[in-house]
Amino acid sequence: GNPSGGGPLLNNYALTLLVLFFLQTRSPPVLPTVARLRDLAGDEDRAVVGGWDCSFPRDAAALEPSTNTANPCSLLADFFHVFGDFDFPGQVISLREGRALPLPPPAAPEAGEGLKLGPLNLQDPFELSHNVAANVNEKTASRFGRCCRDAAKYCRSLQYRQKSSKGRAWGLTRLFQPGAVEPGAVSAGAFLISIPLDAAGGSQPLCREPGGRGPWFWEVCAAIAFVLRDVLKCSCAAGKPPRAPSEDSRLPGDSAP
Repeated sequence: GNPSGGGPLLNNYALTLLVLFFLQTRSPPVLPTVARLRDLAGDEDRAVVGGWDCSFPRDAAALEPSTNTANPCSLLADFFHVFGDFDFPGQVISLREGRALPLPPPAAPEAGEGLKLGPLNLQDPFELSHNVAANVNEKTASRFGRCCRDAAKYCRSLQYRQKSSKGRAWGLTRLFQPGAVEPGAVSAGAFLISIPLDAAGGSQPLCREPGGRGPWFWEVCAAIAFVLRDVLKCSCAAGKPPRAPSEDSRLPGDSAP
């Protein structure tokens, strides 16, 4: 299936298609267009699903090897550069054609009649009437472009290319820390969540507190709540506190509830 997502964020399918489209548009291309794959499909590869031509060669040996020799780090920086300045609302990204189509898209049935347009238009490569990013709103599309511009700028910095002598995050590590390369963002260290264990790495302080409900316990709860609420974007509601296990219910060797 082709999920459209449960909110305004880019889903994994849409993001994967953006990566594939980017690789199609390199010079020389890293990946062929879907139209080219259809042309290379043999009779045994023919497949029509729901009226859409989904044919492509099952044998990868039928594909011409790419002559692109760009290194992955260069491609990653180029990805951010391309989509940092991309006119998302004014074009339709087509993996079938391997290029951005102007608006309005062609009216031919196989070229996407009925395609729902919005702030980010990403046409499914087989079901051409489906915009896989139709759920994305203007705010999300704008922020995605801004994040790509910030990341492209970071990829040109010395911190991306050279290991920090001060033990700070650098290269890909810093790039993939949430918000770390956005202007005005807090320090990347703010995204490190410490669990307050004792110096030996055990959980004895918790056991020494009557009922296991001292400050240590609530610090751990706060850390977990941060992950659920601020990182995973879950809705957190107050519930009954967990019951402390009785002495006779503990297993031998248990060091903490």
